[in-house]
Amino acid sequence: MAYLTKNIQSESTLMKLTHHAFPERKLENLHELTEGYFNIAYEVSFEDGTKSVLKIAPDPKVTVMTYEQNIMEAEVRSMQLAAQKTRVPLPEIEFYDPSCTLCSSPYFFMNKINGKSLSSQKSLLTSEQVSHIYYLVGSLNKEINQITNDSFGYPSQKALQGKNWFDVFTAMIKAIILDAEKESIDLTISVEELFERLQMDRRIFSNVLTPQLVHWDIWDGNIFIEDEKMTGLIDWERCLWGDPLMEVGFRSYAQSADFLRGYGIEKFTEEEKQRILWYDLYLLMIMAQEHVYRGYETADSYHWATALLREKYTELLKTSSR
Repeated sequence: MAYLTKNIQSESTLMKLTHHAFPERKLENLHELTEGYFNIAYEVSFEDGTKSVLKIAPDPKVTVMTYEQNIMEAEVRSMQLAAQKTRVPLPEIEFYDPSCTLCSSPYFFMNKINGKSLSSQKSLLTSEQVSHIYYLVGSLNKEINQITNDSFGYPSQKALQGKNWFDVFTAMIKAIILDAEKESIDLTISVEELFERLQMDRRIFSNVLTPQLVHWDIWDGNIFIEDEKMTGLIDWERCLWGDPLMEVGFRSYAQSADFLRGYGIEKFTEEEKQRILWYDLYLLMIMAQEHVYRGYETADSYHWATALLREKYTELLKTSSR
């Protein structure tokens, strides 16, 4: 699918990028990988039998959401950190070029890991196998979250960074609402009421004191498996320094008991439940806009996201703000 953010390149450009990264290796074949929704990616095969994946950031002329600006840099940094500090299986960064000299955008190569996405293989697995995979993902996700930083926010965006999590999260909310206003996207909830409630809930964020690495995109499409076993986690571009409860595994509408067991959480405090609802809202406001910013063929994702957004917002309003 030719989404607006996918920076399609000519074969000659792709060959130049490959030769620049691997001058000693002979290219055998390359083809586009189509499962992703944001960056374009190509599988690159060499005559020596090795394979890499090339990811290219959106063209700078393409409008992306505020939080998506310069996120390729964040992906490369986060993958390198995770490789150094955790046992999480993930691709190795082989070459990164942010110069924009050979093509219009930054790009990088990583080695191709074995396997296919869980989303494409899940129906072939037993419930016990799926349960084990989610348990393992929960355990590995906790390792990712144990990497810490000295400030909160998006790694490659100074405007969305700071020492106080509530202030940074408020700025993130404001940015995504401005993105919706720029494209006249109706989020179907009262923005004024949203900010009033956010200020009332300020205290529930006060216990988030340490910026922790949040992958924030560990869904079935980014979990790779082979022979019923997990082989890696991919797509680290949306990583940020924040509250681990932002992770996909903690979304109130999609929690897996196996993931929670692997992570080592039996129950949440009332404050944690409220923060989870706030992170639900933030993600759903983003998902409600993707059909416009990426150029989806239908608005199905918008209708799904806004319906759930209203439901979760109503649920939040019913919780205590004291």
